Amino acid sequence: MEIVCKTCKKPFNAHPGEIASAAIDYTFGRKHTFICDHCKAENILTKEEYEDIKEGKTDQQASWKPVAPPPQAKPAPKPVAEAPKPVAKPATVTPKPVVDAESKRDILKPAAAPQPKDGTVVVDSLRVRKDHNTSAEVVAGLAYGNKVKVLATWTDGKNTWAQIGPDQWAAIEHNGKKMIEVA
Repeated sequence: MEIVCKTCKKPFNAHPGEIASAAIDYTFGRKHTFICDHCKAENILTKEEYEDIKEGKTDQQASWKPVAPPPQAKPAPKPVAEAPKPVAKPATVTPKPVVDAESKRDILKPAAAPQPKDGTVVVDSLRVRKDHNTSAEVVAGLAYGNKVKVLATWTDGKNTWAQIGPDQWAAIEHNGKKMIEVA
């Protein structure tokens, strides 16, 4: 069966599968859409229009109104990268108000500072440096059995250093060897 496209006005043949599908649509009172082989436009036909074409009773080009070609498929939008998830910040200790019993007023009590830990040198000699790396200037030396106060520690994941005074750092562990035993 030959149908003339409402858009490009060129005749195209309805495939047998389309004709069978159209018969089902018309049985249920629906219109059927035939797609033009040339311009891919939709040609919507009622049962009456289909019957007229089938019996050759109509001049399609004179009676039909053109239908706009189907919209071109738009490319799917590109996925938007997810915003980075916020990294949890370490908890900070906030001083809690303490009620002064005598004056009945709130007083902020400072958070307890970390207490220094005791350490003992467990190697024959240990250099004390200005910073926590082996390239830093040597400012003092320690010997086996010397006691130190560890004020803070620093690590790069491999080596661990102890701050034993202002601008004074000594290795707790260096290249896998323990230098200071911390209690």
